Amino acid sequence: MPTGLQVGYDEYFSSSPLGIETLGAHARPHAEVALADLRGAGHDVEAHADRLIAQRPDMVGISLNSAPHTRFTLALASALKRRRGDLPILVGGQQGTFLVEEVLASGDVGAVVRGEGERTLAEIIARGGDWRGLAGVSWRSGGAIVNGPDRPLIDDIDEVLAPARDLLPDRSRYRMGAYRVEGIETSRGCRFRCSFCSIRNFHRGRWRPKSVARVMREVDSILERSGGPMVIYFADDNFATDIRRVEEICRAIVERRSKAYFWCQARADSLARRPDVVEWMGKAHFAAVLTGIETPVARLLKTARKGGSLEQVQQAIKLLHAHDIGVWGTFTLGLPGETPEEAKETARYIPTANVDVAQITVATPIPGSDLYEQAKAAGEIVETDWDRFDFTSPTLKGQLPKREMDALMHKAYLGVYLSRRFLLSLFSSRTNLNRLRRTALGVFWSWIWFLIRERAARLFGWRHRMLAPHEAAAARRAAEATT
Repeated sequence: MPTGLQVGYDEYFSSSPLGIETLGAHARPHAEVALADLRGAGHDVEAHADRLIAQRPDMVGISLNSAPHTRFTLALASALKRRRGDLPILVGGQQGTFLVEEVLASGDVGAVVRGEGERTLAEIIARGGDWRGLAGVSWRSGGAIVNGPDRPLIDDIDEVLAPARDLLPDRSRYRMGAYRVEGIETSRGCRFRCSFCSIRNFHRGRWRPKSVARVMREVDSILERSGGPMVIYFADDNFATDIRRVEEICRAIVERRSKAYFWCQARADSLARRPDVVEWMGKAHFAAVLTGIETPVARLLKTARKGGSLEQVQQAIKLLHAHDIGVWGTFTLGLPGETPEEAKETARYIPTANVDVAQITVATPIPGSDLYEQAKAAGEIVETDWDRFDFTSPTLKGQLPKREMDALMHKAYLGVYLSRRFLLSLFSSRTNLNRLRRTALGVFWSWIWFLIRERAARLFGWRHRMLAPHEAAAARRAAEATT
């Protein structure tokens, strides 16, 4: 699992890397498997490469799931190849799937595993590392890229093995604030069509759930191992896609009478329609729901194909709070067509939305999203450095300059966390809301400290220099020529 995001997220919130843990579960019937989660471990590519090579691997796989990890991933692949020119390197994940040509361009990566990787990886290892001709794989042959046929999606995802959590035995780093966090994937995909999201296209427009029985087996496994207060995070893109299934899971949790807290992501309009299910979520100790609010500007919501309404958002927040469930609201600046006045309107709205955690991002054309394809075709993407696709920087024509965007974001954050309403709520007797708000305040101060250190690093030139992929490839060729 590569690092790469340089905006501080890994320093105050980190959930277990479900992707590589699940891949590890499918790989180890065929090979000895080791996992390396590099998030939050610094950006020194050469040091990471040394540690990986020291394990004498026969193959290395890198899970490229987010555009800001691209540069680090390619630099790491190049550093590994400089040390072991015969080492096969695979890249998979969402961004690997949508950036096949770029990932394979340098020649350091042997193949890209497109789409769901569990069965593909197992087949590659079972064949002794030969990926040629396999469905779901792209590779270079001579000077050309060869794309194997798309691999069919796994219809019954109960067949997907549980994550191999034992391969990363130190779980203490996966936490938010005082609470250790473990993730569970209960479904894959999303049926909605938000233009800025790549999930729908990665899963080909389908939503596939695990059975309630399978979900609870994973819950029970985590509860058996847990010690002390913890959060189980349902990592689905929309946990409330089938609202009846949500109720079934909540009833099963209530039967267990555990002391764990549960978090999920869910659309506000889905929750607003079923107050009875929100009540069950409260009984099941759901402590937080992350929901995409984006903006109060109806025109921008329609253009982004978000669906739902501001009234439903407000209704959902009221319902969740009534059952002692905190709201983690996400907001977006810079949606296509947004005017400076509308950006300010969104920023002014955020402190009034009554959320317990606010997360503000800048609309970013992530590969695989409809926004990316449309902006690329129209020539509206103004950035070429993937490090800038960090969800806090402008990358599209028409977005506010970085300095103005940051000023709006910072003012909105201060308006949330230093408001009289928020500070008084820290002394509330509402248990879940109180815990979440105290955690949010800790996250806020971690973010402030990160900004201070980043400003100092820029001022004094402390940041470690990561080789760009073309520079790393040139260095490798020079080293090979020397030897």
